[in-house]
Amino acid sequence: MSDPPDEAIAADLARLGRRVRYLILFYVAVVACAAIASTLIWPQLLASQPALAGLPLVPSRLGFAGRLAALAALVIDAAPIIWAAYHALRLCQLMARRRLFTAQVPRHLQRMGLALVLTAAVQPVGGALLAMTVGYFVAGTHHIVVALSTDHIGVAVIGAVLIAVAAAAREAIRIADENARFI
Repeated sequence: MSDPPDEAIAADLARLGRRVRYLILFYVAVVACAAIASTLIWPQLLASQPALAGLPLVPSRLGFAGRLAALAALVIDAAPIIWAAYHALRLCQLMARRRLFTAQVPRHLQRMGLALVLTAAVQPVGGALLAMTVGYFVAGTHHIVVALSTDHIGVAVIGAVLIAVAAAAREAIRIADENARFI
């Protein structure tokens, strides 16, 4: 006997939630490893950072204090996107537990959206901090570079869309709860 259609859909969503969870965990691991590798292990990789493009600096000459300061700048840059990934993991948990249509979902969607909008705002600041850090520790000079990209705007737009979807989901859940009381 086959599962009812609703059960089959719930099982598919649960399976998808578990699979996407692995993708998110892989992403977070790559971000963390890349930040550590490009500052503490191979600082010459910092030269590929957009905020350092075109500057006549040799990041591989960074001492340990400079490497730690560069890592701090990258952590500031990555913190909001890691916060978004955390809430994405929470959504995947809800999917895996077959609790996708609960009041927790809009809250996580909204926080993911806010984190993405914050990411778009913080990335240029993180890049400027990285340029100042590398400039100070390598050349003894001060460089301020603000790298803006259409990627930043795209991330902010996606974040705003998630905030709107969260508002719609919150309203849908409220209406469903209200209708369930009548039945």
